Amino acid sequence: MEVDPDALRTFATSLTSITDRMAEWDIGTPFERSLAAMPGTSLGQQSVNGSQLTATALGNVCLRLLEVVDIANGTADNYQITEEDFAAALSAMDTEIRTPDR
Repeated sequence: MEVDPDALRTFATSLTSITDRMAEWDIGTPFERSLAAMPGTSLGQQSVNGSQLTATALGNVCLRLLEVVDIANGTADNYQITEEDFAAALSAMDTEIRTPDR
């Protein structure tokens, strides 16, 4: 397929901007507010767990978007690429899901 390098660079810039904004999200405050909401229950620990899992999930999404940015930027510098090559590059992205303990 013929690619428009400027369109790919614009796409990569947009994804980078989105990822930067996502990294600024305050995901901890809602969980912090519930820490002492129900004394004598496990809600506090569940809030800690929920906060960690949410942070990990958001981090994984940001990493995935940045992998797409790298592919788009690399493709923008290679003016001709087959559709199969582009699909293979996207498919080859790391599929490991990260968890808070890894």
